[in-house]
Amino acid sequence: MGKYRLAVPLAMAALVATSGLVMADAATDTNPAIMYGLDRIHVGKSSVGQEISNAGFDIYGYAEVGYTADLSGRPQNSNLIPLRTFGSSYGNHIALNEINLTLARAINFSDPNYIKRGFDVGGKVQFLYGYNSDFIHSNGLNFYHSYANNVSTYPLYQFDPLQLYATVAFHLGKMGDLKIKAGKFVTLLGEETINPTKNFFYSHSLSFNYGIPYTQTGVLAEYVPNSQWTFYAGVTRGWNQSLNDNNPNGVDFLGNVTYTPSSQLTAAVNLSVGPQDNGTNNPYRTVVEPLITYIPPILNNNLTLVSDTTLGYDGAGNGSNGGSACWFGEALYQSYVINSYLTASLREEYYYDGAGFTTGLTTPGVTGNYGDLTAGVKITPFPNSNLGKNFYIRPEIREDLADHAVLTNGKHYQTAIAIDAIYTF
Repeated sequence: MGKYRLAVPLAMAALVATSGLVMADAATDTNPAIMYGLDRIHVGKSSVGQEISNAGFDIYGYAEVGYTADLSGRPQNSNLIPLRTFGSSYGNHIALNEINLTLARAINFSDPNYIKRGFDVGGKVQFLYGYNSDFIHSNGLNFYHSYANNVSTYPLYQFDPLQLYATVAFHLGKMGDLKIKAGKFVTLLGEETINPTKNFFYSHSLSFNYGIPYTQTGVLAEYVPNSQWTFYAGVTRGWNQSLNDNNPNGVDFLGNVTYTPSSQLTAAVNLSVGPQDNGTNNPYRTVVEPLITYIPPILNNNLTLVSDTTLGYDGAGNGSNGGSACWFGEALYQSYVINSYLTASLREEYYYDGAGFTTGLTTPGVTGNYGDLTAGVKITPFPNSNLGKNFYIRPEIREDLADHAVLTNGKHYQTAIAIDAIYTF
């Protein structure tokens, strides 16, 4: 395990060194660091970066290092912090959470060449390395995923093929555009994502941890009739299933409807329906998720408000007697951009775990009620540097609550402070 812990301070040193180089850099190129470097490798009259861009491809990624301190008396090197997954779960240790590298060819519906041809092809290959990978392996791609007493046994840092998919799009004229995706991709559900650069906080919500899948493998169609509406519909092998499947003869439905009447309001409903429990194609698991993002026309449009509601039902979710179970989550977010250096955010959340099905913290069949209150800031030290603006840190403080004494040291509450550092490249 020592060789894995050695990688963490080395990664942190690399981030610091990169930020120092960024401060000294006077280039006007606004590309991420990888493409910035490839643009300076010349091949004849062009560059490697330019040739990659001309082909419609992009290479990018990020690195995240974090630390969580449990203030509730948890002994060092003990098991995972209750109600936590990902980097914040392994308390009192610096963690190399994620290093991400992505090769993608996106399809731009407004590209004149695409409109003229009437079709285009694309795709994405995305790999993760780090502590978080151990929690998101899909079934059949968990090559070294093993647990003992709810703690990963080996190794601490792992690789994961997060997304591997191909896309093809068709321009339908006045009817809009249709894009079909096939392969392994992150789920449509959730305000929060595996990618930390898309989230307000370092730690994750309870609904993200327990109420929705991480990835799905299948075929998904996206239909965009106009600038206000987007529709998704497809079938997948199930929650976090890939080469293997808990229900090899069954598939689930994945769908979404998104309405964006203006740049200030987005309203969406996500839906997942299908057999998810081991060895049975009936009854189904169903999750409906209304998701609303609103930017009120005040404070120079620097305030963002989000409501994420998760309603879940599983017909075989009560392990105590084979009955059904349901769960409910409501997470509210408020994020305010104070200036180019500082953004402040709050998260308030309530999570109902019927029959203890999703969290597993209570005795099977016993319902648990949980909450979290998180406050944090995003600090960007070099916002005016073309490459330095890609580096930021996010300190936070979080309080978790439970109606049963199942949190740190058998308490109804637990308190933690945490910080992560992210650099996108």
